Amino acid sequence: MELIEKVAVLHVHTDASDGTATAREVIRSASIESLDVLGINDHWSLRARKEGLGGWNGRLFVLAGAELEDVGENSHLLAYGIDDLPDATETSEQIAFVNRAGGIAIIAHPCEAPGRLPGTRAYPWTAGNAGGAAGVEVWNYMSSWKAGVSLWNLAGKLLLPDRFVKHPDQGALELWGEVGGCAVACPDAHAFRYGAGPVGLTVFPYRMLFRRLRTHILLERELPAGTEQAETVLLGAMRGGSCFMSNRLHGDARGFRCGRSGRMLELRMPGPGSLVINVAGLPAGPPQPLEAGINRLEVPEGVPLVISVLRGGRTWICCCVR
Repeated sequence: MELIEKVAVLHVHTDASDGTATAREVIRSASIESLDVLGINDHWSLRARKEGLGGWNGRLFVLAGAELEDVGENSHLLAYGIDDLPDATETSEQIAFVNRAGGIAIIAHPCEAPGRLPGTRAYPWTAGNAGGAAGVEVWNYMSSWKAGVSLWNLAGKLLLPDRFVKHPDQGALELWGEVGGCAVACPDAHAFRYGAGPVGLTVFPYRMLFRRLRTHILLERELPAGTEQAETVLLGAMRGGSCFMSNRLHGDARGFRCGRSGRMLELRMPGPGSLVINVAGLPAGPPQPLEAGINRLEVPEGVPLVISVLRGGRTWICCCVR
């Protein structure tokens, strides 16, 4: 059966929290970039959902959720499919609340490292293997960029930001190996604005980030026309781990497929690249060249795999399979 692919950009902030554009403006930007799904996650806010912006906006489907955290502002969660916010600030209770509501809770930037500038503290995962999480954000653009930023390297990081966003976070991938579910890649977009009027500057604008890290959600059937039904289909696919990640900067990854049966792995490649397979507890082998089309190879059976396709030494496609 040929799966239906939806290209999603998840983990986006608006001016309902610490982003700089309205939800409607962000939705317009996502529509211009021809995305299929947009995930809005304002901190402790469901304003986009309350304003009726969740669901279909033309051909774009908006997952209007929120970003939650514990009392110390750590252990962030991307929550989707909820109509109300939990009262609890304890992470396991928040996950339970989201699951009872029929939504999903994805662990956000779990291994985030701080920079050395004011206002660049890290927000790591401190809740351990909290049961019930639907997956892990294993690749976060802004977290990758922020790690180690200082006055000495700030100019270079701002001028060439993509040089500092090479691969998913290894620690986050290891956490996914414990948690399961989906492994997602996200921009964590805010479009920071400095100054005002004609001298104002936007750093990491929305459309720039929408062209980088993406999550490709694979469905067994086309999304229904009804908002609730379509959201249920998307959340179910994500909960089941039916997705892969890509960095659009290195090429269009649409059409990639990964199938595993026993010791046989089959990859359908939309273009050439170099394959690296990480097996739990074993060092990765050297990159293997792959051609466009069908590629088959043997892999260990019964263990989680992280399959990475590289271009220019950087991750283009990443797929986590159990």
